Amino acid sequence: MGPLPSFFFPAFQLMDYGVHSSDVRQGTGRAHGLTGEAADLLVPFMFVLWQYTTRVNEPCDLGIRITSGPNAGDTRVVVGPDGMTYEAGEGETVIEFDPGSFVLTAFGRSNSGTLRGERAVADRYLNLFFRI
Repeated sequence: MGPLPSFFFPAFQLMDYGVHSSDVRQGTGRAHGLTGEAADLLVPFMFVLWQYTTRVNEPCDLGIRITSGPNAGDTRVVVGPDGMTYEAGEGETVIEFDPGSFVLTAFGRSNSGTLRGERAVADRYLNLFFRI
């Protein structure tokens, strides 16, 4: 993943606990979900995670919309030769997620999201990251 900001390590422990507990439930073969508390906590860190797992193939510009919870809102994401950046704002193409689906998609545990706009742009973006 390359160099990470130092604050990321304690945050990564929270991510491990939230996501790996879901992995264990997945392994039982029973239906399950990620708790709202865990998902809401992890949403902001997923953009940082994506910054460090990006395979830059070609430029991409779109919006990510979180539809509920304390981190609900629109984020504009731009991927270019220097990596990925993000800021509050909208894009022409938007992928909407509830918090749990966003976290599980960012970790590569599911393929989720509601696409609005150009499907090719959304598909390109969703395939820019290596799964951890």
